[in-house]
Amino acid sequence: MYTTSNWRTAYEETINPIGVPEDSWVVPDTIRNASVLAPESRRGAGRRRKRRYETVEDKLRSSQGAQEKKRRRCSRCGEENHNRATCDRAI
Repeated sequence: MYTTSNWRTAYEETINPIGVPEDSWVVPDTIRNASVLAPESRRGAGRRRKRRYETVEDKLRSSQGAQEKKRRRCSRCGEENHNRATCDRAI
């Protein structure tokens, strides 16, 4: 249960700093030489948009061919049929 008394008992002991300077720490070479890389892809903030179903009116408009659709091109990877917000390519 999250009560004040439980919180106080959990944190009643003090947290003391390490008495050894950082230069004296023993760190294995595998960890010391490890490099942290950037993530493979960047995920958009928030919830992903749901793709909507094509309605009857959309089907009629597409079959009429009255107007050419402008091709979407992603500004991040340059591919067609998606935009920057829905791009799943690596950075």
